[in-house]
Amino acid sequence: MMRLKISASFFCLLFVLFAGVSVKAQGVIVPIPCDFRPCRPIPRPRPIPLPNALPVKSIELDTKINGQVATTHVEQVFRNDTPYTLEGTYFFPIPETASIVEFAIWENGKKLVGEVRSKEEARRIYDEIVRRQKDPGLLEYAGKDLFQASIFPIPPNSDKKLELTYTQVLKAESGTVAYRYPLGTGRNLRTNQNRLIEDSVNRRNLPPQQIGTVSGKIEIVGKEALRNIYSPSHQIDVKRKGETGASVSFETNGNDNDFQLFYGLSNNDFGLSLLTYREAGKDGYFLLQLSPKEDLSERELVNKDIVFVLDTSGSMAEEGKMEKARSALLFGIRTLREGDRFNVINFAGEEHLMESNLIAANGAGKKRGEDFVGKLTPTGGTNINDSLVAALKQFSPSPRPKMLVFMTDGLPTVGESNVERIVANVNKAKAEDIRLFTFGVGYDVNTALLDKLAAENSGAADYVEPKEDLEIKVSNFFTKVSAPVLSDLQLDFGAVETDFVYPRKITDLFKGAQITLIGRYKNDNDLQNITLRLTGKSGTENRSFNYQNLDFPRRAED
Repeated sequence: MMRLKISASFFCLLFVLFAGVSVKAQGVIVPIPCDFRPCRPIPRPRPIPLPNALPVKSIELDTKINGQVATTHVEQVFRNDTPYTLEGTYFFPIPETASIVEFAIWENGKKLVGEVRSKEEARRIYDEIVRRQKDPGLLEYAGKDLFQASIFPIPPNSDKKLELTYTQVLKAESGTVAYRYPLGTGRNLRTNQNRLIEDSVNRRNLPPQQIGTVSGKIEIVGKEALRNIYSPSHQIDVKRKGETGASVSFETNGNDNDFQLFYGLSNNDFGLSLLTYREAGKDGYFLLQLSPKEDLSERELVNKDIVFVLDTSGSMAEEGKMEKARSALLFGIRTLREGDRFNVINFAGEEHLMESNLIAANGAGKKRGEDFVGKLTPTGGTNINDSLVAALKQFSPSPRPKMLVFMTDGLPTVGESNVERIVANVNKAKAEDIRLFTFGVGYDVNTALLDKLAAENSGAADYVEPKEDLEIKVSNFFTKVSAPVLSDLQLDFGAVETDFVYPRKITDLFKGAQITLIGRYKNDNDLQNITLRLTGKSGTENRSFNYQNLDFPRRAED
């Protein structure tokens, strides 16, 4: 028998079937009541009950994905806030196809790495160690997707740090690869040996496991170009590393939703990824995403027309809102490309145009815009209706993508103030297909108006509180829409019967961005190897793309 001795501590690692366990959780440590296993002499009755599971102080996730092979390394710090030395059972669910690489416990600043042993040998060693009150780390296979480790001792009022590394092969369906890290609270914990009973008298009404800070970093290297990196569960930050690489990070506090990440693999100019869900006998649901390749040449980008409309009413002088809006607008002008055209309109009681028509975004044009914006001062009321109508008249028929960016901090106080009539006037004045983006600054904005304007004109509404940085939020928007690559998009689903597809109109596609469509499909039979057809315009050129071998199954509940 081989043993690992570090200082006076010892622990071993094994895989052993442990029937009857049910848990869906990130790693949890569940204290074992001394009613079932002697721990150490403690006066009875206990003055406080044991927790259902030890609080998680922090979780740090570090994952490397190469193609479809993921290596996950997680560090978890648990907190024993009781005055007792505890023995606990560490539960961790992993994918069915995963393999444990390493399990380790930190004690007194030292990392103690476990060993793999047979079921019978590991159980015998563990029981012997518990009797001697040494520190084992026994990792056991406890079901097809669950491992467990026995941890002892867990000192009172202290932290316990554990590390686990495992590898897995990620599933890929219809061009989409899925990665999941479990963060559920694990409330259904039981064993057929009654060593742990959740609904015991001491623990029946205790709250579920507490989770502290959760942070993660996922490095992806694809065999093909990466497309549509997306998380439905967490807000993520994505940094691209060329066509085939990306770094994804996230950080939350108290969020116990499983972390989910999806990404597409495609060498097409415009990648498409598809996710489906369908219960037996019901309509199916799909989520479809489109994204362009990263390395686009200047020739592949589309020139655009854009009009900036800025509220310069008197209230913009408060809380530095005018200076923030000015900085954001200057950034927007500077991000314009050589072939773009633009104009600036400021409004208070009435509107003022920088130029009577759109001008080229060349060096002289940008200088004109910067000078105009730099001289704006806040004064007067807020005439939203007339300023929007004047802005829409700037656009003339052309194949260019057209955008109107509207920033305001208040309610309409001059001219038309009825929301429905303002929206109707905007729709009447809009002869072209124009996307309208609205930014509300402060607490006094008419959110109903801004939301409706954006929703009915293929745009988006965003809001900035006075203490937030308007420049950062608006600058991020300008960066996103600075380079259109495909407009006038249409998607043909072929033999797939779709329903309730949202958004009803597919918006323009920009470099570094992605488009998401959700909807239902109704076919009674399995649809396999389906081809979808995407068409659009790149400038004046019509383009089309076929996406083959896609599946819309009759049942898909994974």
